Amino acid sequence: MTINNINMNIDFFGDGMRIFLAYISRQYKKNPYYKPHPIIRAFECALEGINKCKNGKCTMGVSHKGTTTNICDPYIVVLQKKSNGIEVKEIRNVKVDKQLPLDIMVIIFRLQIHLDKFEVDTVNPQQMADALNSVIPGNKFYALGDRWKEARDEFKKQLAEGKIYLTEDSDIIEEINRIRNDTPWEDYSNRPRAFIGTSIKAGVVTITSPKDSKIEKYKVFDYATEFMIGKTADYFKPFKKDC
Repeated sequence: MTINNINMNIDFFGDGMRIFLAYISRQYKKNPYYKPHPIIRAFECALEGINKCKNGKCTMGVSHKGTTTNICDPYIVVLQKKSNGIEVKEIRNVKVDKQLPLDIMVIIFRLQIHLDKFEVDTVNPQQMADALNSVIPGNKFYALGDRWKEARDEFKKQLAEGKIYLTEDSDIIEEINRIRNDTPWEDYSNRPRAFIGTSIKAGVVTITSPKDSKIEKYKVFDYATEFMIGKTADYFKPFKKDC
């Protein structure tokens, strides 16, 4: 199905939504294997049934949750057919069971366009941080990169001074204590990396993957969604800039 064949007037997205769907259609024409965000796949499924609907009736599209090697968040999109076009009634992230408000939808679409600039299916941590900061207000993402040694030493210093409290997690303390000064960052497991990365940059989400890591684009989308509507959103205010 090609989105260009749909004559639509989506009320709350208006022209911006139509422009984005036209952009997706162009990407499909350039690359038949193009993989847009799961929301778009859910839109496509919902649109396939809209022409058979009577005015006032709804159709629903559900995106797959990916595969064992590509675990992207699944989405539900509900569209309602109206005499003057189509209205989006609901867009829901199934994983966290939350609806996406309009501002977050716009951010997801902008992130899609930003990530499409990279022809491969992966980005490195710095590119990931740049992509997220370009679409989410507040510059809340930081790639640790070569500062991991500085972060490690600062973390150990704060731990020794009692400024970091980990007594309920003895396993992570033992793991950190086993790390030698000549242990390369690539040999650290994800848990100590996550703890260590928080020690030199407060108030941001630190991306602690080694700087040459290849991060799948779908993980960047899931990362953004988690930050905006998942548990991480309880600790950050994604749409309020620091005073």
